Amino acid sequence: MRPNNFDLARLILASIVVFFHCGALSHVPTLAWLGNLDSEAAVEGFFAISGCLIIASWERDPSLRDYTIKRARRILPAYYVQLALAFLVALPLLLGVGYWRKDLYVYLWNGVAHALFLQGTSPLTSGSMGVNGALWTLPIEVQFYLLLPFAMPLFIRAPRRTLAAAIAASLAWQWAAAHELAPLVALELRLGAHWRWTEATVREMLAAQLPAFLGHFALGIFLGRAWLAHRGARARMGAPLAAMAGAALLAASIAGLVPLPLEHVRLVPSLALALLFHAAVASTGKTAARILGGGPLALAGRISYSAYLCHLPILAVWNTRPSIFPGWLSLPGYAMTVFTVSWISWRWIEQPFLRAAPRPKAPAPFSGAAEADSPATGIPR
Repeated sequence: MRPNNFDLARLILASIVVFFHCGALSHVPTLAWLGNLDSEAAVEGFFAISGCLIIASWERDPSLRDYTIKRARRILPAYYVQLALAFLVALPLLLGVGYWRKDLYVYLWNGVAHALFLQGTSPLTSGSMGVNGALWTLPIEVQFYLLLPFAMPLFIRAPRRTLAAAIAASLAWQWAAAHELAPLVALELRLGAHWRWTEATVREMLAAQLPAFLGHFALGIFLGRAWLAHRGARARMGAPLAAMAGAALLAASIAGLVPLPLEHVRLVPSLALALLFHAAVASTGKTAARILGGGPLALAGRISYSAYLCHLPILAVWNTRPSIFPGWLSLPGYAMTVFTVSWISWRWIEQPFLRAAPRPKAPAPFSGAAEADSPATGIPR
């Protein structure tokens, strides 16, 4: 397998999400400091990188049929296996073998909603039964993949205007989710009257829908097309400027110097991460590509999707059995467990389906990239 220069990007973002959840949700006090990591920026950075990666696959082979098959083979197998393990292993370990008898309707609703990638349509399902809340990003990725064939002609004809429109749509949706959409909010409140959902809960759910992240995906597509158009020496000349701009934006975001409403939709951290990774890919030489594209770093990047899927269920079960790796062994023990389970998923579930996917007609346009069509969501992807 040839190296992929984006493996390191996926590894960094997936690690931020995994370690944030470990610090925020673990019962081990010595790991609490990890909860200060900014997992939201990392997840939304995944969305931007998804756009960047998917444009490479699309432009080299724009067949709608092949595109759909590859997306399905990449996303679905590991997702459905993880979903089955959540119901058959994680929930019985956490709630007892007969957990489903307590509220059969709720678990059936969750099962159907997750199988159809509709868990984001209700507060009852958006938390994934408290076992795997990270799954809220998968419907967004899938919806983006479904939208892309219709949106791509717009990016090809008018990339700047399409990017501006996508960012405007993200801002508008976030504002509407916080202040408008009264009929939709009222409908959700009626559906959830039995569970006493609050308006704040419903609006928080609405704020985490695809329209809120159109700007992130569009930004990734825009930068990906820019790289494809100017790759090579010209791109390497612009890499220092992109790196400086990305570092400055990230520092401003961390320091709280970014004005609303841009910070409200967190486009600034995503833009900063996208610029930094754009610079990294543009400036990566042959030696660096061999270092980043081979060995443990590359493997960790390639298993990032499976790690994203399994890390929270493992943590939930882990919290009920803290004596397995006590004290200072908790973090390395947890990381080792997530890595092992993720490798098994990648090797025996993801890879067999990816090998059977349609092959591209030409080499990947990214230097040294063999998996440019892989989802960034370690996000969705």
